[in-house]
Amino acid sequence: MKKVIYYFILCLYMLPFSGFAQKVGLVLSGGGAKGLAHIGVIRALEENNIPIDYITGTSMGAIVGGLYASGYSPDEMETLFKSEDFKLWFKGIIPPEYVYYFKKLDENPSFIDLDFARNEDKMKLALPTNIIPPGQIDFAFMELFSPANAVAENNFDHLFVPFRCVATDIYLNKPVVFGKGDLGLAVRASMTVPFVFKPIEIDSVLLFDGGLVNNFPYDVMQQDFKPDIMIGSAIEFKNKKPKKDDLKLQIWNMMVRKTSYSIPDSLGITIKPIVDNFAFLDFEKFDEIENVGYKAALAQIESIKSRISRRSNLESLTRNREEFRSKSPTMVFNNIQVSGVDGSQRYYVIQSIRHKSKTFDLEGLRREYFKILADDKIKSLLPTADYNKSSGYFDLQLKAEQQKPLAVGVGGYFSLSDVNQGYIGLDYRLFNNLPITLQTNIHIGKFYSSFMVGSRFNFTTKQPFSLDLYFIKNRFNYFSGSTELFFEDKRPHYVIRNDDNIQLDVSFPAKTTSKWEAGINFVNQSNNYYQTTNYTSNDEPDQTTFTAGNLHARFEEKAFNKKQYPTEGKMFKFEAAYIFGTEKEEPGSTSTDKLPYRKEHQYIQLELSYKRYFKSSKWLTIGIETNSYFSTKGLFNNYTATLIAANNFEPTVNSTIRYLPYVRANNFVAGGLKAIIPISPSTHFRLEGYYFQPFKELLSDSNNKPYYNDRFFTSNQFIGSGGLVIHTPFGPASLLLNYFSNSNPRFYVQASFGYLLFNRHEN
Repeated sequence: MKKVIYYFILCLYMLPFSGFAQKVGLVLSGGGAKGLAHIGVIRALEENNIPIDYITGTSMGAIVGGLYASGYSPDEMETLFKSEDFKLWFKGIIPPEYVYYFKKLDENPSFIDLDFARNEDKMKLALPTNIIPPGQIDFAFMELFSPANAVAENNFDHLFVPFRCVATDIYLNKPVVFGKGDLGLAVRASMTVPFVFKPIEIDSVLLFDGGLVNNFPYDVMQQDFKPDIMIGSAIEFKNKKPKKDDLKLQIWNMMVRKTSYSIPDSLGITIKPIVDNFAFLDFEKFDEIENVGYKAALAQIESIKSRISRRSNLESLTRNREEFRSKSPTMVFNNIQVSGVDGSQRYYVIQSIRHKSKTFDLEGLRREYFKILADDKIKSLLPTADYNKSSGYFDLQLKAEQQKPLAVGVGGYFSLSDVNQGYIGLDYRLFNNLPITLQTNIHIGKFYSSFMVGSRFNFTTKQPFSLDLYFIKNRFNYFSGSTELFFEDKRPHYVIRNDDNIQLDVSFPAKTTSKWEAGINFVNQSNNYYQTTNYTSNDEPDQTTFTAGNLHARFEEKAFNKKQYPTEGKMFKFEAAYIFGTEKEEPGSTSTDKLPYRKEHQYIQLELSYKRYFKSSKWLTIGIETNSYFSTKGLFNNYTATLIAANNFEPTVNSTIRYLPYVRANNFVAGGLKAIIPISPSTHFRLEGYYFQPFKELLSDSNNKPYYNDRFFTSNQFIGSGGLVIHTPFGPASLLLNYFSNSNPRFYVQASFGYLLFNRHEN
């Protein structure tokens, strides 16, 4: 009996040294897109039956490690990281189909927005803390990690693989190790690169990327799990001595604590994939980066096998992974709790999500979540999901942050021609029982100048709606000929269009990307023009005014990825209007008339517009655009005034800055195609061609009186544009060759930067 007890004790003593009991820890460093090599390392280990019993990671290593610990296989991670969704997450771009059009304010040419907040009775600039908006990545991490966290009951030791990740306490500049709590928040904190992503707060501690203090946490592995051996996958950052003019490297060296990227030989083996040729954000190069990690692991696989005698079974591993994932509850939500805002604001957020339903699924939450983020009064909305075992549903926690009350936008359009614009806009946001946005802006330029003051009232009833009230003054100055590159027409403007517009609209959401709108506006249009192109500075222009009321209703759907030069998305608009007003003409020196003229007008107009982009292949996107306009509008007193008052077709950016009489008509159909060839994620070549067909050609007699050709479809026009467009963080830069048929000259080159966008105006 004593011998049996002796051998039993000896076996227990020897058990840790046997292959059966040998525990293996995997350590993953940070590294941005370079950290995708970790997936290749994991793939190689699994294929060679090397067990992974624990996992620790920092930054990108925390993302890969957290996914693996949640039961994601290398193949599933590959699918995720190569998906279009992932690309949008790390760019902070909300997919067009989730952009809540009802909440969007009118687009403006701003390329930088500055927020101001009251501090000690003074308005102070609130500097931006992040480049990439956090909404997408916050929601994605909740979606990815909450099911596994529910199975583990917030204890990272009970995940498919026990897990730790590291973040940095900004105030104390020390590492924070997460082994429990919300898994998505922990991973989100670990990968929060300063100035790129917004820091998050957990348990009153503000956190940044763990790579600042511990980018290769093998010490955390050793301390928390005490494995028999460690395998490290290290993306080594070589510290460089900064030069006097290299501010970026100086800041990096000040922020990042020096890290050892080698596990001591007595504790384990370090794999160092050589990824120096890849950039920090090269997520598009997944296959190449993963393959580097895979080959680096295979190069050391025999050494790994010699030190790890225990083997896992891939089939058994897959079966266990599926079993763990099968325990994950479906993400259906019941209770909602909102923090960071007051009572009325909390009610606004909750009602925006819940509506009439007691429960809502993940897709329903996604749709409503992005609707709230579209609100100009909400800056961020950090979501977490806690599983409630008693109810069988997830409880949604939302940590809201308001936008600063005052926003100032600065932007414009700058070119090598005479068309240059400056813009400044102010928005003041009131977030209470009746959310209100007060707006004003000014456009200053030789071609276009404008002043606008307005307000939007958002009513948070069961059927939400908004009320817009605007007063706008616009002035367009058109030359007789083209605005040439580097040159300008020295004569007076051929046409000067002024309109004063008071507009009241009520809007209702239709679907996520569409809305219904109805309203009334009162317009006083005053057009100064010459009835011949052969005029001099001594000539007096004619003046025609049209004072009118406009009752209108429209349905509009719009979801583009860019304010200008989009490459994906769609737009559909149908508008019906009844217009009544008075035309008055004061003849000038180029007119055959000598007496003032007055006439009453009333007519109906219908407009139908459609734009859409289709991704034909990786290297080609096709766009289509159609525009149809029908009206019972009568002719004005002279030919030129009739053309100016007619609706115009402006399919390209540069067609909006030219007076093109041959693409103006009271009834027409038009359309065209676009070919977009991507050169890089931010650069593309764009080729566009459009056909314009009036129902009847507008002609003039010897006294410049207008009349229609008796025959239909006798005249048509063509507009073309092609060139290079580069989307920068501040706006698009373009170099385009434009073609306008029946124009002199027909070809027109425009090099520009910025947005050419106008306040609301009559065509």
